[in-house]
Amino acid sequence: MSAAPRFEFATGPLAVFGEGAIGRLGELAARYGRRAWLVTGTGALERSGVVAAAIANLESAGVALAGRQKVAGEPDTAIVDAGAREARGAGSDVVVGLGGGSVLDTAKAVACLLGNGGEALDYLEVVGRGKPVTKPSAPFVAVPTTAGTGSEATRNAVLADAASGTKASIRHESLLPRVALLDPALTHGLPPGITARSGLDAIVQLIEPYVSKRANPMVDALALEGLRRAAPALPRAYADGDDAEARADLLLAAYWSGIALAHCGLGVAHAFAGPLGGSFPVPHGLACAATIPFAMEANLHAARRAGDAETVRRYADVARAMGAAGEEADDEAADAGAERMRELCELLNVPKLSVFGVTREATADLVARARKTSSMKANPADLSDEELAGVLEAAIG
Repeated sequence: MSAAPRFEFATGPLAVFGEGAIGRLGELAARYGRRAWLVTGTGALERSGVVAAAIANLESAGVALAGRQKVAGEPDTAIVDAGAREARGAGSDVVVGLGGGSVLDTAKAVACLLGNGGEALDYLEVVGRGKPVTKPSAPFVAVPTTAGTGSEATRNAVLADAASGTKASIRHESLLPRVALLDPALTHGLPPGITARSGLDAIVQLIEPYVSKRANPMVDALALEGLRRAAPALPRAYADGDDAEARADLLLAAYWSGIALAHCGLGVAHAFAGPLGGSFPVPHGLACAATIPFAMEANLHAARRAGDAETVRRYADVARAMGAAGEEADDEAADAGAERMRELCELLNVPKLSVFGVTREATADLVARARKTSSMKANPADLSDEELAGVLEAAIG
């Protein structure tokens, strides 16, 4: 019998799950402050009245709106710096993020700067100055309105740096939200494209931690159950945005994906997503989805070459959780998982990366930059530059 694995596991923020959970926003935010800096998107939530209702809910609980920041597109260091300056000037003592992953990462980073001072580049890893976060962030309440990034359960904020053309993270345990309000009703009616790319991001964030070098049994259970729910739910939500059961399963799986990546790391697909998103207009979820089938194939090839039966077994577990395999041998089942991801991406109309202007001439640079990311460190196989290039070239098409 092999020795029990060594691992650490930290419980996350208070999670309040269920339709209508948004109604507790004011009550819960009031535990941490009296002047809220509200970060939101710019579109459908405002038109639907959700933002106005959230503000009213805060104010009814004695939490004044200190100010509001609207985020259009994926966040960068300049957006975070501007938000932190305005939030500090407004006397904000609690930050609320109401929106998708970009909104939550912006709010999380603003809360960090409120507590620590300075600017985003001071704390950004890989391409920033990499200063340690030494003080607690301002209290942050996360209200996700898409089911994808799992940012409501993670201790990092992903930001683009325009100068280097790379996405990287500010990372510290104090970036965890104090509360994650998970209301599936807020995700009903999301457009099919957003549903697809956010849901695929969550699925990749369940696969990569499960097969990673840092996998542990605490996360294994969440990752596999998340895949059992998300794999059938995503096509249903894509076809019918008001499928309540599918929406609930996706939101729960996305939350678990955040816990999974925070504890076990990611892999090749996410290693490429940062450089791709920093240099080309590729939404994060689509960057992950475009590369994941080929990353799975490359990792399996390398695992078999190295005689790594455990990685093959884990990919077989993934395939079975997604309904792609049954009782056949692990070696055969593992291949079925990669094929299921390819089929799912085709069903959800994931484009080749060439659609976003990514060319094969960019491959060497993207591979070199992907190698520097934290995601690559947890990948289950040590892939050569040629193998990594092969993954990217297959995704480019």
